[in-house]
Formats: sequence, structure tokens, C-alpha cells
Amino acid sequence: MEKITPIVVPKASDVLADRLRGMILGGTLATGDQLPSERELVMETGLSRSSVREALRILEIEGLIATRPGRTGGSVVTRPGRAPLVRSMELFVRSHGIRLEALLECRIGLEPFLARLAARNRSEQQLEEIRSLHKEFEASVDDVPRYKRLNLEWHLAVARASGNEPLVALMEAIAEPIMDAASYQQVTTDEMRRKTVRAHERVLKAIENGDEDAAHTAMERHVTAYGQLVRKAVGQDGKDNKIKKPTGE
Repeated sequence: MEKITPIVVPKASDVLADRLRGMILGGTLATGDQLPSERELVMETGLSRSSVREALRILEIEGLIATRPGRTGGSVVTRPGRAPLVRSMELFVRSHGIRLEALLECRIGLEPFLARLAARNRSEQQLEEIRSLHKEFEASVDDVPRYKRLNLEWHLAVARASGNEPLVALMEAIAEPIMDAASYQQVTTDEMRRKTVRAHERVLKAIENGDEDAAHTAMERHVTAYGQLVRKAVGQDGKDNKIKKPTGE
């Protein structure tokens, strides 16, 4: 006789969440639409109030609805942003102790392509943002905390100018942990900061000119050189090679 395997029955809240999620992603419920009230959902589905609330909580965590409490409140369909994806990826990086070398390899594979797309797709407004950040960055070489923050913002501005939302989310997720790494301070010397300014200038010029190949090459040289410096600073077996949760976070 064939062995009977265990039967897994999904939770009622998961079933309702799946159904509502399908209606939102399928376009039956559009951004801004009001969902039925909890009471109405209980009556329509036959589920308990706690199951309905749990289903709505799942969708809210996913960024698919926004719920306001109270008599005049309710749940409205929203368009999820990149924040949940970025946060999930960043938590994965920090909680799994991903090695800094792995993130640097990811950056080398990602950023040159983003720079290429930025040269192709950037708007005038995005180009002006990159220029403005570069001017501030250039003036911050003697102020390490400000330099560090502007460096991050500049790279993210280039990523956003690419117009590729999934790659921008990935870039946002890995950029902060890299900048937070203890080894960053070891390679942020005065000479390195000035070299970085010049590297940014080359990338900026290529994006301004719409030169995709030059933008890719300039960014690749920049992030590869940075990765080599970090590896040299921390060593292959250095204690700073793993990304950890920052103190106080």
C-alpha cells in the first residue's frame, strides 16, 4: 500500500492574503482603492476576525496596503516601494555575516552596468543631481564623515539614473553595509579621497556625454581599485571581512 504523506492545510489568513494579493497584482484592485472593512471581509469570507486581521497585516508588511485604525480608518491599496526589498536584503547581508569581499564582487559586477545605463537613460534632472552631489563631494575631502555620506549618495544617484528599479534596490541594499564596514576607515586616506574625486569626475563626464562605454569603463576601474585597496587593508583572513549589524542599530 502506498504510504500516505502528511497533508498540510494552509492557514485561513494566508489563503485570504493570497486572494487579495492576487486581486491587487492582477489589477482588480488598483492603487488607491479602498478594501472592504474588516466586518465586511468577515461576512464575505466566513473567516474569523482574527484571521482577517492577520491577512491584512501580511499585506501591510508587504507594502501592498496601508491600514488606518479607528472608525474612519480602513485599508487602502498602495504601490510598494523599494524600501521593503532593500531592508530584507540588508538584513540578510548583516544577519548571515556576508563577507565584505562578496559584496565588493557584487558591486564590481553591478555598478559599471548601472553607470552604462545612466549614460543612456539619465534625465536632465538626474544629471543635475549627480553634478550637484559631485560638487559637494569634491568640497568634502577634508571632512571624512561628510565625504563618506556624499560618496554613498553620489553612487546611489548614479544608480537611480539608470532607470532599472530592481538593480537600484540591490545597489541600495549593499551600499550601506559596505560603507559601514570597519575597513572603510583604513582605506579612506587623504590621497585616496582625492583619487576618488577624480574617478567620479571621469564617470560624470561620460554620463554627461551619453558615452555608455566610457561610463562603464570609468566606473569599473573605480570600484575595482577600491575593492583591491580594501582587500589589501583587511587581508584575506582579516576580522573586518564580515559585515555585521552596526552598534546601536
